[in-house]
Amino acid sequence: MLMNETSEAGCVLQPEQFIGDIVIGSQRVAVSLTASASASGRLALDVEPISVSGCSGSALELMRSISRPGNTINEFGLECESSDGKRLTSDRAYLAGYNHSSEGLHIQLRTAEAHLRMTGHETHDRPALCFSLLGFECYPPAHAVLELGSVVARGATRSAATNEITGTITVQASDKSASTDWRQQAERLLTHLGLVLGFARGAPLPVPITEFYEGDHVDVTFYEAGGGHPSEMPPLPHLNLGPIVTTAVAHVDVVDAYRETFETAIGWLLVPTTYDEVRFLTGMTALESLASRFLEKSESSILGTSAFKRFAKQLRAFVDEQEYLEDTVRKTVKEKIPELNRRSFSYKIDAVFERWNISRTLIDDKVLARLVRLRNSIVHQGGASESEDLWSSILVVREILVRFVLAMLQFDGIYQCYIGGRHMRRFPSCEPVG
Repeated sequence: MLMNETSEAGCVLQPEQFIGDIVIGSQRVAVSLTASASASGRLALDVEPISVSGCSGSALELMRSISRPGNTINEFGLECESSDGKRLTSDRAYLAGYNHSSEGLHIQLRTAEAHLRMTGHETHDRPALCFSLLGFECYPPAHAVLELGSVVARGATRSAATNEITGTITVQASDKSASTDWRQQAERLLTHLGLVLGFARGAPLPVPITEFYEGDHVDVTFYEAGGGHPSEMPPLPHLNLGPIVTTAVAHVDVVDAYRETFETAIGWLLVPTTYDEVRFLTGMTALESLASRFLEKSESSILGTSAFKRFAKQLRAFVDEQEYLEDTVRKTVKEKIPELNRRSFSYKIDAVFERWNISRTLIDDKVLARLVRLRNSIVHQGGASESEDLWSSILVVREILVRFVLAMLQFDGIYQCYIGGRHMRRFPSCEPVG
């Protein structure tokens, strides 16, 4: 794999010269550049000064493409080739800055996504797809086999640098005559697995590089993935990721039935922050998302639609009859009437527990009520009161979310609980281990 060819200088892609064009609409600007990628996987493009002689119109159009702060980035094309036939292309190149000198126009060229196509050093009789991950730890390597092919997750065996590529997840076809949509299915699988491993790690796992191998051809894609983040209260230890990898790849089709809900919940759970109030509110938002998507509309309401319409009509009429109410008060009260038919947050969460048959160990009705009071305090007053234990509530919210995600994955095994201090519990019973 490309990332395994890292040099002593920490490069994932050795510096190499490419010659070609920047393509803006129907206009082209000739460029010569050196492409490289550091251990972070970020593609760097060092562009030689551009001569504006004979192409002033195209150069002017290029300078105009730079976006003002706060605006949407204007993207354009890039088509280059090296002397040994490697092709570097992008439909999402953009200008990050420019200046002039006697040598010509100096530009800072970046890509949100770029493709490097080349001939590999070996021939692969079965197609393979590899995602490189920032800050990934995994020991020992985790393996799984399914109809699509064999999967392996490899990562650092000790504390990993969050902004460097330290691991990969790979799938290789089990059959030489893989289907025409094998790559699409493989991307779907590894995207799912990467999300699950980010959940297991307690932090997002950015993917700066993907590599597709077929025959003697290699297709490398570079993404502007941003930086990595340190692990925070990981539900699964990196020394035992085998069970979660096996579960994730075996049940990818099961999760597809509620894919959007699954991804939204994990996305909110893994929002990086240094503020405890934000940790708590993003966790509560994830719970709200799960509750709203897993419950039918009728389950989220106290009365049925027709019954509540009659009730609301009578209540509005009653409000209008109260002559002592000012018009602004009367209007405000009537605007609040629809809220009367909404089930409480505690009721919704309890219903999700029941629907998924998830253990309520450590999480009773009083705990849920406390979470709601704390959320209201933070949202309406800007912070938790001194009498509220914010950190213990954060641990409870995360524990609920972890159980919901593990239930969606149909996981059966050991996970880490942090309520009362880190310890091991077995899912789905959620009873302590040992």
